[in-house]
Amino acid sequence: MIKAMLRGLLAHKLRLLLSALAIVLGTAFMSAAFVGGDTISKGFNDMFSQINENLDVQVTGRSDVPGLPDGSQVVTAVVPEGVARSLSGVDGVAMATPQVASDGARVIDKNGKAVASTGPPRLGIGWPADPGGQPMVVMRDGEPPRAPNQVAISKNLADVTGYQIGSQIDVITLQPRQPFTVTGIVGVSQDRDSLGGETYVVFTEPRAQDLMLGRTGVYSNVDLTAQPGVSPEQLKDNVQRALGGGYEVLTAQETAVKQAGPIQTFLNVFKTALWIFGLLGLITGLFLIFNTFSMLVAQRTRELALYRSFGANKRQVLNSVLVESILLGLVSSTVGLGIGVGLGWLLKWALGAASGTPLPGTGIVLRPIVVVTTLLAGTLITMIAALLPAIRASRVAPLEAMREAAKPDKPLGRLTITGLVLLAAGIALLVLKGTDTVDNAVLTLGGGSLLTFLGAVLLAPALSRPVTRGIGKLVDWAVPGRLGVRNTGRNPRRTALTAAALMIGVTLATGAGVFASSVKSGVTELFRQDLNADLVLQADFAAGPTAGFDPAIEKQLKETPGVLAATAIRGDAVRMAGRDVFANSMDAEAAQTLFSVKPQAGEVRTLNPGEVILTGRFAEQTGLGVGASTTMATARGGSTELHVVGIIEPNQLVDEPIISAQDAAGFRSPLAQQAYVKVTDESQIGSVRNRLDTLVANNPEVSVASPADQLKQATSFLDLLLLILNFLLGLTILVAVLGVINTLLLSVFERTRELGMLRAVGMSRGRVGWMITVESVLISLFGALMGVVLGTGLGIALVTILGGQFLKLTIPWGYLVTTLVAAIIVGVLAALLPAARAARLNVLQAIAYE
Repeated sequence: MIKAMLRGLLAHKLRLLLSALAIVLGTAFMSAAFVGGDTISKGFNDMFSQINENLDVQVTGRSDVPGLPDGSQVVTAVVPEGVARSLSGVDGVAMATPQVASDGARVIDKNGKAVASTGPPRLGIGWPADPGGQPMVVMRDGEPPRAPNQVAISKNLADVTGYQIGSQIDVITLQPRQPFTVTGIVGVSQDRDSLGGETYVVFTEPRAQDLMLGRTGVYSNVDLTAQPGVSPEQLKDNVQRALGGGYEVLTAQETAVKQAGPIQTFLNVFKTALWIFGLLGLITGLFLIFNTFSMLVAQRTRELALYRSFGANKRQVLNSVLVESILLGLVSSTVGLGIGVGLGWLLKWALGAASGTPLPGTGIVLRPIVVVTTLLAGTLITMIAALLPAIRASRVAPLEAMREAAKPDKPLGRLTITGLVLLAAGIALLVLKGTDTVDNAVLTLGGGSLLTFLGAVLLAPALSRPVTRGIGKLVDWAVPGRLGVRNTGRNPRRTALTAAALMIGVTLATGAGVFASSVKSGVTELFRQDLNADLVLQADFAAGPTAGFDPAIEKQLKETPGVLAATAIRGDAVRMAGRDVFANSMDAEAAQTLFSVKPQAGEVRTLNPGEVILTGRFAEQTGLGVGASTTMATARGGSTELHVVGIIEPNQLVDEPIISAQDAAGFRSPLAQQAYVKVTDESQIGSVRNRLDTLVANNPEVSVASPADQLKQATSFLDLLLLILNFLLGLTILVAVLGVINTLLLSVFERTRELGMLRAVGMSRGRVGWMITVESVLISLFGALMGVVLGTGLGIALVTILGGQFLKLTIPWGYLVTTLVAAIIVGVLAALLPAARAARLNVLQAIAYE
């Protein structure tokens, strides 16, 4: 029985291939996510372990001040020279090597621009003053720096800039741009230019301390080697007891894990994203497989009935269809796994190419759990999709073999009622979240969205016939168009299931589009509502957390002819009143003009040292009022006592505490990141801008822009995020196209005799192709239309529920129209193969087909 069924399955190889492709694509993405991520992760872990092979314990400073959100490697918690020297005398220490390394050494290239970074740090390090010290890098060519005006640079930095030994270069650090002479080229261990795309500028040790750590006589870390017979764990305990709780002490293995932490975090997010889109591809494929097996079972009714009349029982028929699905899923998943391994390697190569340095590690990491999960996921999805058709197949009666008439479609009443119930339940959950009746976001927002989507899927068959007929009025003026419209409505379940695959991708893309557009509109309105500045000085986005300009420029800005108000802004993460918060240093009096800042209590004025102005939200959270005192801890300056002199009303642009310039001396960077300027008259904007350009002409990291330019930069990441999302959602669109092709091919096979009759009564090949194309376009357009409506609805619900100052509901009509136009193009492309197959049917053979 199973043997006969398998022969029937293999007899239609194209049909089999199209069904398998959906599973192949989904499992390929899933396995690629894990293989690529695991391979990259192991490469970095192995590399960091090898780098630290001569290290047993590492000592670094400890800080209670929060780090920056971007995870930058700017070192602020240091180890004093006296503590570093004392470590040599700790029991079990064979050698102690102090190091200086911190992010923020920016080299100016020959075009006068700071060499940008796409993420990896731009490290400034010190060449050990002690001849016995272990440098962090390996000298490839030339000599290490010996004088304060000398540096060595990493090989990748030399390749990018074209600088060589003897070149004169400028470097920006915690201090403004300064000239240096290149004396050498360095790399890292294993003959690599860098670990993961980072660059190195090597100074003399005292110079590196001053420029990268802010003062001499301190180190970023001290590397310890244990005496023979002393384990790293034992040495760690000895050092921890000697130092107390003011320092972080880690073994070499713990250090390697910490060093790989930011990379591991990125990889985990990246792997999760790819895994989710792979799963979406499999779920989309579920509709394709279900539709395929449903049509196959319907077309093989007489064949199945004959098997029953020959003695096959229901269980045998059921098992035979399930075996088909299991074999299809297992083979497809195996192929997808193989492709995923290749994609995982390609992913590693692509990320290395993007960073400018090949990623560490060789070979491919393929864990057994990845193999099992991939094969199991693909096989189970296929089997679940085929389960209901298999049950239907087992219920075919032996007498069906004697009937010529096709079985009529089942009524849609129960399916429609179920869909309405699920849709109503989903909407109700979303309303409960929107009104804050229930606070569980997973249940209300997640569950509501899922039930709404499932309800729409179940309602689709009832909607498919009226909707496609309505759309079809545009083409039913000709016989092929009219026949195509009728054929689409002939089996509403089939049409809806085929369109549902496309609906998944379009729903997600449309919902994301509505949300992104609403964020952009919200941010734009905030700028227009509270920002009264005409010009902005800003550090380039890629310049890093230490980039900026001397805040003393604020005085020059205010003295510039034509300027009404100006302030420079320095910001950093601090710990204030026991809370992690971002604080800004600015002229609060100018902020009233520039940002519409208004007092809620107390006064808003230029601050003296030891004074702070709080936002209403922060004051409410901490219980602080005007006249109260609190403490603030900064990354470099320890703790400072602050006196609250004012509380401001809610403001969209100034939403953090304001402190004086003197109290900001302990920030990570001594530089201001932004400055805002208001001119006395709009006619003076051009002349004032020219004067500001002159002020920052020597700083390649800073530019003068308009608020509109700043707004464009602030929202550009949303466009990039939407582009990436749509690219990944293309996987579901591709699977949906395969579903349309497969459905139409099976439909052509099913209607062979009918098509032959149409040809016999005079319909040309071109008109047959036109008819099939109309069917394809209607199916695609129906799916896209359902996705647009559902995605827009869910997007509106999400924006309404989340609310907040950064969201203003906006419907991207152009994006929606583009989606529908794309659906028409998809429908035309999907129709090419089925239309060609239908047009090429031999008329006599088709008429005689049984």
